[in-house]
Amino acid sequence: MGLKNTAMKFFWSDEMEEQQEEYTRPRLLKSGHLNIMVRTPKSFADVREYADSLMNGSAIMVCFDAVDEALRYRIFDYLNGVSYIINADVKKINDDLLLYAPEQVQVNKEEARTSSNVRSWLSK
Repeated sequence: MGLKNTAMKFFWSDEMEEQQEEYTRPRLLKSGHLNIMVRTPKSFADVREYADSLMNGSAIMVCFDAVDEALRYRIFDYLNGVSYIINADVKKINDDLLLYAPEQVQVNKEEARTSSNVRSWLSK
């Protein structure tokens, strides 16, 4: 055994030993935490909280079905302005639901087929 150990020490370099020590088991890496808020505004006062959350990195789904058309446009314009400033992504989920996602969140949505005779308030 003495001769074998001596031969191993002779041929085994320190670099090989360091490489062997550097190997670690694979481990699962967690991605960043993402909050997705789903909100239905009742008044324009609710929207500031949504904008603050969006600027702090949360994604927000806003359901516009509980507000009248004039307020709907005010909220839409305000949140789109905030989204433009912080380079957030805005995706239409359906006629009354929009997703506002911060820049670091990638959103991929498959386009649904819609009937040509149905008009959305967003397409006016």
